[in-house]
Amino acid sequence: MASVFDLLDREWRRLSRDRGAARSLADVCRLADGGTTLADVERYVRGADPVGADRIFLALVGRVVDRGDALAARVLLQLLLPGTRSLARRWWALGDHDERAAAAVLAVYHRIRSYPLARRPGRVAANILMDAAQELRRALPRIHPTLTADPDVRGAGRTEAEIEPTPHPSVELAEVLDEAVRAQVIDAEDAELIARSRIGGDRVADIAERRGSRPRTLWDRRCRAEAALVQHHGRHSPTPAAAVG
Repeated sequence: MASVFDLLDREWRRLSRDRGAARSLADVCRLADGGTTLADVERYVRGADPVGADRIFLALVGRVVDRGDALAARVLLQLLLPGTRSLARRWWALGDHDERAAAAVLAVYHRIRSYPLARRPGRVAANILMDAAQELRRALPRIHPTLTADPDVRGAGRTEAEIEPTPHPSVELAEVLDEAVRAQVIDAEDAELIARSRIGGDRVADIAERRGSRPRTLWDRRCRAEAALVQHHGRHSPTPAAAVG
């Protein structure tokens, strides 16, 4: 099944050559070295310096804010897809590849449509992606403070009120998981298991039911994956407290 990124790219192949769409955004095309299609706008942005690219982003988001221009919002979303894909890779607790892609695209598009142009008239792309990341983070429950393979040990002897909160631990663990998958320390399925149970708060038994596995099998699998994370970070860098308990 095609992900939302695949669908957007497929739509863009048609839209980027659409002369009518280019005429509707003629002012934006002129800023892109006098381009004649939206494909020219994309090529310009990909090769431009930050100032030149921000000029295009500002023109697009200005049309969105001032006129509710859906086409401008769609073009800006396409130009921000590299950053949006990065968000989707990072937030493992949002689900599988397709669920993460959909959540990231929705967050970025929402931030495009509600961009506070009067207050932030520059660094448009960075601001939108930063705000989208915060939106995704707020959608996640607080991470469990202790990692252990035994469900009876977690938080033993301590009430929730006694556990001192760590600022945004989900961010730390998401970064650890992303780096570990890239380094092939653990695979994507194990990263999703850790994120769903540690950040998302899903019960391992419920994850096992969805996957058609036994809960004990997933407990053991998560234990091995977390041990690999600890060992890897022990060799390469200090492991965030949220990731080792």
